[in-house]
Amino acid sequence: MDHWSVFARCFSAQHIEVQTNDLLSGWQVMCAWQADLAAIFYLGGTIIQGMIVMNYPNYNFQRWHGTLLLYAVIVIGVVFNTVLARLLPWVEGTILITHCVGFIVVLVPLVYLGPHATAGEVFANYLTLGNYNPGLSFFVGLITTVFAFLGMSQCGSSLTE
Repeated sequence: MDHWSVFARCFSAQHIEVQTNDLLSGWQVMCAWQADLAAIFYLGGTIIQGMIVMNYPNYNFQRWHGTLLLYAVIVIGVVFNTVLARLLPWVEGTILITHCVGFIVVLVPLVYLGPHATAGEVFANYLTLGNYNPGLSFFVGLITTVFAFLGMSQCGSSLTE
């Protein structure tokens, strides 16, 4: 009799609702992964182009150059993750050590040699040095932080919920 209860459960309204929610959640996560990867590659290409613009004043800035750099970043990522995959542990360890040492090397001089302010000046004053109101300036600045924290890991964790 147990197999009949399993068969009946497959056609219950609650089970169909659960399947629909799982399906929608899966598609949403897949689309978010694709959008996130596209944004990462776009940022990589345009950051490289921005460094070129800053270091070479005679460079003639064209938008399609950023697109070519986007494709170059994609090719480098695919090649490194497929052909050179055996080097990933070494590269990740090297990057970890570089970030930890670099964090200390940059933070200590900034904290020690930088200007100091009172707690009231730091937490109570809100400077808007542009032509926008404080609310708009806050949300424009928030976009960068939100993008950095809502990456691939957020897409994966939303699938489990």
